[in-house]
Amino acid sequence: MNKAYCIYRIDDVTPGMNWDNFNRFLNLFGKYNVVPLIGVVPDNRDPHLTVGRLEESFWKIIKKLKDEGRVEVCQHGYRHIYTTDKIQYFYKLCGFKPQSEFSGVSFKKQFEMIRAGKEIFKKHGIDVDIWMAPGHSFDKNTIRALKKLEFKALTDGIGLFPVKKHGITLVPQQSWEPGKARIGIKTVCLHLNSAGDLLYKKAEKHLRSDPMVVPFSTVLHFESSSGHRFLNCLYKLVFIMKLLTNLMRGLVRDCLEAKY
Repeated sequence: MNKAYCIYRIDDVTPGMNWDNFNRFLNLFGKYNVVPLIGVVPDNRDPHLTVGRLEESFWKIIKKLKDEGRVEVCQHGYRHIYTTDKIQYFYKLCGFKPQSEFSGVSFKKQFEMIRAGKEIFKKHGIDVDIWMAPGHSFDKNTIRALKKLEFKALTDGIGLFPVKKHGITLVPQQSWEPGKARIGIKTVCLHLNSAGDLLYKKAEKHLRSDPMVVPFSTVLHFESSSGHRFLNCLYKLVFIMKLLTNLMRGLVRDCLEAKY
């Protein structure tokens, strides 16, 4: 894999999301022939994700968008309710909030939640084999359950290149800002419920100038090598060091402001 690619994913797609923003960004992606990956919560119970009108035709809309090739669809958890704070230690170092719907939960329970979510998609005529973790948090039991339920890929993890674990391809998601990938795969995560004009303008500027924005499914055939695994580890180290540097700068700034 010699080229660098960028993927867009849209999180928290629910019947009560910010539909104005959702449609606005979808039209933007369509303008530049870009197919984003949308993370649909199968049975949303998170009140924070209901910010607008409830769309009764939600599942018909999602199926139509998928059938027309305007989006790729993945399962975003089950109910999007955080029931545990047992996230992986690495994610704690990276500054992620200690909240998860799946991490730390038994294999049996995770399997049942993921299965129930997948059945909801099936009921509405949508097949899903890609998964997205609420709070970006999952564990080995999650991957085992996904494999048993015939999922192919998971969009999450800090790194530069896709890796395969227990038969599941993990495609890294390491950015929340539109911009070109310099190496490997860059997945840009968008939360449209709170997106403003600035994010829209950044996305438009990027889409206008970058021909290497591809659908999520495009990168699933890439095979990782020992060199890719080394670069993934190096990137994780740099990611943490950058985070710690920013934290220290903030602490120094706060101390100086308190002094004066």
